[in-house]
Amino acid sequence: MPFPVTSTEELRQRGMLRIPALLKYAKGMPCQNCRADDGTVVAAHSNMQEHGRGKDNPAHDCFHAWLCVRCHSWLDHGSVGLDPTGLYEPTRAGKVEMFMRAMCRTWYELWRRNLVRVA
Repeated sequence: MPFPVTSTEELRQRGMLRIPALLKYAKGMPCQNCRADDGTVVAAHSNMQEHGRGKDNPAHDCFHAWLCVRCHSWLDHGSVGLDPTGLYEPTRAGKVEMFMRAMCRTWYELWRRNLVRVA
């Protein structure tokens, strides 16, 4: 059964950090795992509970990585075989390691490109 549809405002009321403008920066960027630049990159939310992931909601928007469709699919659904780079096993630990590395690369690119700033 799919998760119930929840609006951004409902998630904010539950204390979830929602920053739609931040997620839009993924468009046109290369995948931060396999480096694919194929137009399929999206802001993939963390699947980790410590990043706010819950049964009815994705993680806080600040915990995302720019991933292509192949890497995002492997992260969320892959249970067989290595990730598209051939570096990570399809285990929880392998997926956490892949995501954390890609998230760090994403945040580096956000800062390097001056897409986020200190107020």
